[in-house]
Amino acid sequence: MAEIEKHSLTWKTVTEWAEKRRGEATASLIQGGTAPGHDDKLRGEIRAIDDLLALADEPEPIQTPVTY
Repeated sequence: MAEIEKHSLTWKTVTEWAEKRRGEATASLIQGGTAPGHDDKLRGEIRAIDDLLALADEPEPIQTPVTY
């Protein structure tokens, strides 16, 4: 996977949106009173956002030269 430039305007925009959406989903989950199964949807959304944000923290894979 390509490296993510953490300081680009695009990544900052994605990060701001994701953090805002994660906060809304978390607040909705805490508030409760949602339709059956909706809590699982919110948990999945939070998990997906966490995975998205973690992409910038993944180290580059080590590339070992192939010798014959």
